Amino acid sequence: MSSLLLERKPEQKELLEQITVAKPVVSFVLPIYNGGRQAAQRILQWVYAQERAIAQDFEVVVVDDGSKDDTFAALSSIKHERIKLVRKANGGKGHALMYGVGFTKSDTIIFADGDLQALPSNFADFLISLSKADISIASKRVVGSRVEAGFKRKFLSIGFNCMVRVLVSLPLADTQAGFKVFKRSALQRILPLVSVKGYAFDVELLVVAHMLGLKIAELPTMVKLDSSFKPRNILRMLVDILGIAYRLRIKGWYQRNLEEESPLYMPLLRW
Repeated sequence: MSSLLLERKPEQKELLEQITVAKPVVSFVLPIYNGGRQAAQRILQWVYAQERAIAQDFEVVVVDDGSKDDTFAALSSIKHERIKLVRKANGGKGHALMYGVGFTKSDTIIFADGDLQALPSNFADFLISLSKADISIASKRVVGSRVEAGFKRKFLSIGFNCMVRVLVSLPLADTQAGFKVFKRSALQRILPLVSVKGYAFDVELLVVAHMLGLKIAELPTMVKLDSSFKPRNILRMLVDILGIAYRLRIKGWYQRNLEEESPLYMPLLRW
């Protein structure tokens, strides 16, 4: 009789697992491309640091975006219960982030650059801000921010922000700081309408969020920017921003498709 009592039906076992295995409170998604062997150790050391600093349980989804060097091999050597490594064909930062979301479990999802350059020290403030906002983003241009960058990179950053304000009327001080915190419910509404896969992914993400009436909070950050931004990347970002402006202002593409939001909906045009 006792042995019969210990037997469980498959559906009972599944329910028990759902009850006993708590999902993480926060999910980080880190895209990385050609980061080299040093990237693996940098991510691992960062996870150790977060374990000491963050009270909440968290997971880290690292997305290798088709690296051509030894990045994936180095990342594969990491054995840590919080780190989940996935790999995909190269498709750009935005595509890697969208792909990584599919492997997250929590209701709070954080997008951060794989080089970990823009991670704020006031991490808890971003989580707290979600009590009054749907999205919380790091900004290089709000009171309290500190930015280390050469003249060229600062000039490009300011120029890009001015272009975004003019072309898509996004009322934010900064879109590219590289650290964004979302409620899962917000991302579920935004991502079906996002088509940009590269560097301007952040802009389109926030343009769609603004259109949907989602509340976006901007918080200060400390960031050190390198100057290795290639001319072809600048050109691609310009083309992407013009594409967003065209779909937003001329075709009304986003507006027409708001009612068709669903996880199965895919934009007709992917840049």
